[in-house]
Amino acid sequence: MDLTPLLDQLRPSELALRDAVRSLMTAEIVLDMACLDYGEKAEEHRFAIEELLVVHHLPEQLPWPPREVLELASYHRCESEAEHIARLLACLVLIRADYPQQPAATTAALVESALELGPETTEEAMRYLAWCRLHEPGGWRDDLAARPFLTLGVLLTYLSAPVDRDPEVVSGLERACVAEVRAALAEDHPWWPDQPPRKLFRKTAGGDGMRKWRAMASRCLIDGEQDERATLRQWFSVA
Repeated sequence: MDLTPLLDQLRPSELALRDAVRSLMTAEIVLDMACLDYGEKAEEHRFAIEELLVVHHLPEQLPWPPREVLELASYHRCESEAEHIARLLACLVLIRADYPQQPAATTAALVESALELGPETTEEAMRYLAWCRLHEPGGWRDDLAARPFLTLGVLLTYLSAPVDRDPEVVSGLERACVAEVRAALAEDHPWWPDQPPRKLFRKTAGGDGMRKWRAMASRCLIDGEQDERATLRQWFSVA
């Protein structure tokens, strides 16, 4: 399904979210991130993180500094605004790179932190995820099981962003997400393509990732008459 016409309406941007995070970032947050690996190579990590805040294109490949501390930051169960800022930077870099072991879980953490940081950050997350869905960087193009979560991330941030929502965009994203899940099920179990997706979801996003997706779906996917909305609510146990 070609989503280009829909995604173009969201003003896709590779750097919009990074720039929003940069405006929230402090030297203390950078230093805390740099020291996450028990302080190992902290200065190298700090320099690499600072570079990420000013580069003109996000990297396709990540060297060890800062990859290790970005991974650790992406796993945070955040309890403060500073932790959400750190996790958001980590996740946006990781899902762009040819790295994530569980891109669906990393995307869940990105969306969760964007929502927690407020409407403006959520809008920039929408634009960034739309860019990722449009260009499918890293392993997204070949990962049929993870791709629906990227589309879902676009949908949830669009529904939560301070923008004038077009019902056609909403329904188009919902249709695409449902179709992508069914395509992933058909690839995973061609002899039973109509099975419930719960096991595939958990295998793809992990337990913690799925808890995040369920909570956000419950928060954003309010009741609607559309068949696809009802299907998504059922799949994510919010019906």
